[in-house]
Amino acid sequence: MSSDKLKDVKAAGENAAETARDEIEAVKAHVERLITKHIVPALTNAGGKAENLTEQAVANARELANHARNDISKQTRGPSSLVSIAISGVVGFILGRLSR
Repeated sequence: MSSDKLKDVKAAGENAAETARDEIEAVKAHVERLITKHIVPALTNAGGKAENLTEQAVANARELANHARNDISKQTRGPSSLVSIAISGVVGFILGRLSR
């Protein structure tokens, strides 16, 4: 190959590399604009919604826990007081019979 052809090939290669770099930079700038305009606001909005849903879930869990605790305390209080009265009556009856 002659030196002119080598220079032409080298210049074409450098030109192609420069064109590729320019296109890559253009695509990079376009992706950055898309991310800034569309993805970041969408993620921010999703984060806010997730925070609200988390707060609602925590509030619902607390409410359910309070209801369960109240139900359990009612269930344990009711029979135990009746049982206490019944035991006191039986013991009083027995002591009354024994004291005669």
